[in-house]
Amino acid sequence: MKSSRKKKKNRVKWILLGIPALLIIAGAATIGFFGWEMTKETALLAKTVIKPYKPEQSARKFNTEAWPTLPEPGSKLGELSISSLNLSYPVVQGTHDNELKMGVGHMAGSTLPGQGGHVILSGHRDTVFRKLENLKVGDDITFTTPYGDFIYETTEFKIVDAADETIAVPTDYETLTLTTCYPFHFIGNAPQRFIVYTKLKTNPLLQSAHS
Repeated sequence: MKSSRKKKKNRVKWILLGIPALLIIAGAATIGFFGWEMTKETALLAKTVIKPYKPEQSARKFNTEAWPTLPEPGSKLGELSISSLNLSYPVVQGTHDNELKMGVGHMAGSTLPGQGGHVILSGHRDTVFRKLENLKVGDDITFTTPYGDFIYETTEFKIVDAADETIAVPTDYETLTLTTCYPFHFIGNAPQRFIVYTKLKTNPLLQSAHS
């Protein structure tokens, strides 16, 4: 009887010791999985290619002195804020893993505020852009830069396939596009992208030129 009780105690002991170990292993596996999925989504956001950045071709309609040189990868360009979502994050140059960990990434190759072209920003759906699904047509998006506050009005939303690169076409007028992976609550590598289109509402460079 004593031997039987001892064996039962040993089994209970090993079970109690094993449960925390299993939880630790499961937690590490989960962290690793989501870390890998975020890395894959970062690569997806960063791979879109558009025409090279050429500051000498900057806006015919706007101040041609805006952003005369290409900012270094990871350098802060300003702040993106959406008051209706109580959202505000730094915007940095680039959309690779290191940049997107710092905030919202400006897609290299797209123009910058005030240059009169297509400004494209990307961010993770579960960090900086997790509230983007609540954005509404008509909501203002403010890009605060060293040149002032550029305000864009939300005009349209679109859901596209992850491989769709048509969102990155150049434009001859100022517009801001936000991109993130979709669905927002999808577990794993999201198969689509959520796109926010806008129109320029306030340009501080034009205001200063007329003052």
